[in-house]
Amino acid sequence: MLEQPEFGRLVRTLRQERGLSQAEVAENGMSTAYLSRLESGARRPTAKVLDHLTRRLGVPASVFQGTHTSLLSQALASASSSDDADDAIRLLGEAVQAESGEDLSLRWLSLWKLAQLHPKQGERQDELAAARELTALSDRLEAATLQVRSRILLARCLRAVGDIDEARSVAQTACATAADGAVPVADAIRAQLVLVSVEAESGRLREARRLVDELPAPIDVLPPVLRAEALWTSANVRIRQGDCPGAAEQLQRALTELPGHEHLMLRLRLAASSLYLQMNPRRVTEARRLLAEAERASLFAGPLHRWELLALKAHLAFQQGDLVQSKELCEQLADALPQLTFRDRIRLEVLAHQIRILEGGDREAGVRRVEELAQEAQNASNVHLASEVWRTLAETLVRASEGQAAPSLREPSNLHEGVTR
Repeated sequence: MLEQPEFGRLVRTLRQERGLSQAEVAENGMSTAYLSRLESGARRPTAKVLDHLTRRLGVPASVFQGTHTSLLSQALASASSSDDADDAIRLLGEAVQAESGEDLSLRWLSLWKLAQLHPKQGERQDELAAARELTALSDRLEAATLQVRSRILLARCLRAVGDIDEARSVAQTACATAADGAVPVADAIRAQLVLVSVEAESGRLREARRLVDELPAPIDVLPPVLRAEALWTSANVRIRQGDCPGAAEQLQRALTELPGHEHLMLRLRLAASSLYLQMNPRRVTEARRLLAEAERASLFAGPLHRWELLALKAHLAFQQGDLVQSKELCEQLADALPQLTFRDRIRLEVLAHQIRILEGGDREAGVRRVEELAQEAQNASNVHLASEVWRTLAETLVRASEGQAAPSLREPSNLHEGVTR
């Protein structure tokens, strides 16, 4: 077994990579104070502690043996301690390709790290490929916890690229595995939450709401990070059901109750601002405030979050009547469209053609493209997005016929204060 302090450092790295608090890892096996001392290197691990950690972290005991000297183990150690995402991806990617090896658990851990790094750089197809291999490896390892976590990741990736049908199938398998196997409650909840999101995207709102109401544990008693995720997911369903007050209350709770985790707060602010801009009536003031906070926090974020921020600023500018600013932001994002999620890419393209229609140029071409985007969403089984696009087109045509766009196109408004250009 690894000696201290190396053992504690590895435990902390594995815990943080999974977004788990010390309380979540220590639950039902040790005190949080003991785990803290273990991670700092002040306490030596016992066999009982090792067994508990492998179950809570979802890794085989061999990870803690300290016997790996392969290229892959060296690359994993370097990538885990690097602040340069591009360098970490290069190191791990080269090692994974060069060494197939027999240590499936080490390969699984390396791919998991890669799957966390790829989306930060906007590399969605690479993340999807890593998630597929992780799923296959977890089946070979016959580890229920790894099978559930791999499928949660794969379902999220599939939903992000617009493959709703396969995402539902994968999420359902994750839920079934969690129900049959001895996996942490947090994993069972996350499996159910990703299925909720997929069902909501496909327009199966009654089923999505049922799954939210039947979570294995009440939202109020979940650990802070998981509670914020559950509240955001529930708010997403409520908005689609037309319950905007209920959704707003849950979003506010999620933002208030999440502990000071900078990366998670950035993600939550972006997600919440997006939902505020989808409400009817739209809550522009709240969205503007959250985007201003997100922009201040995004200075050291990866390109993906910066693209998401720009896309939301484009939608915000449009809702505030500043079509000039909105158009400029859409043009800035033209090269990043393939890296956005399927939903964000469709919505941003629709926005660009809304502006085209309102400008009064080639209106017919703009209408045709929006119709094509609606059909693309429909073909992807994303019923909710398709209906949103059709509704947006109808509203835009009414607005164009009434000449509402002219003032904003002649002179940019100053209504986007609070969000730095």
